[in-house]
Amino acid sequence: MGRQIRLLTQITLCNLLGLNELRFARDKRKKTRYYLMGGLGCLVLVMLAVYVGGAAWGLVYLGAGDLVAAALAMGVSLIVFLFTMVKAGPVLFDQRAFEKQIVLPVDIRAVIASRFFSMYVTDMLLGLLVMLPGMAVYGFMERPGITFYLYGLAGSVFLPLLPLTAASLVGALITGIGSRWKRKNLAMIVLTMIFVGVVLAGSMGMARMDESGMEETLRRFAPVLREQISRLYPPAIWLSEAMTEGKISSLILFALLPLGCLALFLEILQRFYGKICALLSAGGAKAGEGYKEKELAGKSPLISMTRRELRRYFSSVVYVTNTLVGEMMMVILAAAVSFTGTQAVDGLLGLPGMTQRALPVLLGIMPAMMPTTASAISMEGRQWWMMQTFPVREKDLMRSKVLVNLLVAAPFYLASELALLFALRPGGADAVFLLIVPALYILFGAEAGLAVNRRLPVFDWENETRVVKQSASTFVMVVAGVISGGVPLGILLGFPMIPARAVYALTAAALGMAAVGLEFAQGRGKQI
Repeated sequence: MGRQIRLLTQITLCNLLGLNELRFARDKRKKTRYYLMGGLGCLVLVMLAVYVGGAAWGLVYLGAGDLVAAALAMGVSLIVFLFTMVKAGPVLFDQRAFEKQIVLPVDIRAVIASRFFSMYVTDMLLGLLVMLPGMAVYGFMERPGITFYLYGLAGSVFLPLLPLTAASLVGALITGIGSRWKRKNLAMIVLTMIFVGVVLAGSMGMARMDESGMEETLRRFAPVLREQISRLYPPAIWLSEAMTEGKISSLILFALLPLGCLALFLEILQRFYGKICALLSAGGAKAGEGYKEKELAGKSPLISMTRRELRRYFSSVVYVTNTLVGEMMMVILAAAVSFTGTQAVDGLLGLPGMTQRALPVLLGIMPAMMPTTASAISMEGRQWWMMQTFPVREKDLMRSKVLVNLLVAAPFYLASELALLFALRPGGADAVFLLIVPALYILFGAEAGLAVNRRLPVFDWENETRVVKQSASTFVMVVAGVISGGVPLGILLGFPMIPARAVYALTAAALGMAAVGLEFAQGRGKQI
């Protein structure tokens, strides 16, 4: 069965990452695009290494050097759990791949294990990219023995297993429960977003501080951090003890726990896997059932295309759950500020005064990094050619995708703004900027995402996860969102002498002009 798992994992990774297209494509422009994305990815990795190295240096400087590995391991585990949870169900229970593989002479356990390990490979690389810079900084400053590096590399291999197994369990439960409902996709979307909201709110609540919390925590930083990590995620402490104290027993315990949980999860899942896949592929209603004859009514092309786009959007669980994370984070940030105050949120972010001075920008960059439009064209897949035959102007087609992004973000935006306006009661100018800046970020993200996806479409995908989470356009939009928010945040935090309102005004003007320019270019762009 080991050979089956290896071959199936290789096939799954090639489909998710587009590796065969990179190796064998004859289109030089497509290959050049891949190389450019590789260069941009290297730049992001350098930025990540600098950030992680800075965090490790800060921990050593504050006297918590022995907790560098624990803090990084806990951060990696939280990221792996959160982002795997929203894709575990669609990857594990990919119906198209299941229909192709079930007729092959392969064990059902090999199919399940291959899909799990396809997620594990990418998560393990993420763990290594976070752990290695932190280990390098700690090694340079503290000069540990060789066991620190050996145990660190060994621990990084096992690090993603436990959060990945937990996230897969949640994804399997959500998919299994949703598969028994009549409206399967809606049920899985609601369940997933509820769980994501609970995790995000819980992660913010873990770092809650009172008015004097920042100063007190800095004074006794190491004991507080150790206590928090020990209470919330003990395996991170085991890895830290193995690396810094050379405890081989802690490393063995750190490795055996996730392996045991993984074996138990795979054994239980394979008993229900076929039934869940069958329920997911079952039709919701019989032909003609519930049909009612109604009078036909004409709609404008823009309204018709927008309604079609909304139906397409909510028909995909992975599409909805991945693009709504930014909006949910915006609501959670607003709720945290409303109920705990700006100082408590500053304690969570680790930057005193950041929330009060840069709140409009913080609210806006979250939904701007993950707009629905970054995948809207690619999600059409091989049916995109049909869109070219519709008697609809290209401008209306593109505007419908932007409108869907705005309609989806609108409830979250309104809830966040109402909560903040009621809790903070800002003055006239501050209230205007609090309303305008996030709105312009959402509009800019929608227009920029569509422009990027027009340049970097992916139509020959087999799994929607590749389009939503691993395509070049979504990656570019994350970088664009970070840059669009990082510039004003850098000015606000690095130059306190500059009035915040002036930065808000310049940011709003830049976002507005960029959105208008992109909207004007959409109708004049080349046909894809």
